[in-house]
Amino acid sequence: MRDFDRPLTDEGIVQCKARALILQQHGVVCSAIVSSPAVRARSSAAAVAGVMSYSEDKIVVADALYNASEDIILEVIRHFDDTWHTVLLLGHNPGLSFLASTLCPQIQGNLDVGELYAISFPLLHWSDITASKGQLITYN
Repeated sequence: MRDFDRPLTDEGIVQCKARALILQQHGVVCSAIVSSPAVRARSSAAAVAGVMSYSEDKIVVADALYNASEDIILEVIRHFDDTWHTVLLLGHNPGLSFLASTLCPQIQGNLDVGELYAISFPLLHWSDITASKGQLITYN
């Protein structure tokens, strides 16, 4: 089976729903959910959307996110709609880990599978995101 077609495991679905519940309990409302086109990423997005009452047909699939480098992911983010205030981005390592640590110096090392980071930016336009400007938000 190609990596792209690898399904999300039952454990992965449970992890996604648990992360979505944490966000929901903290009053997080997603303006957009943006996902890699890989089967496991789209399944993760759908699981989260279901918990957060986000319409699954509104999930944005960004082809460029599949196994993307840090630079490609950042370019995708810089083209987000400025009306989106809170975006859940589902992608792949190592690109996401590198980007997270570049945007938010408090983040070090690789994201674990199913790990959730929330990063806030004091900006009006997604296109203005630069290194080290993100602020880590923790949800316990």
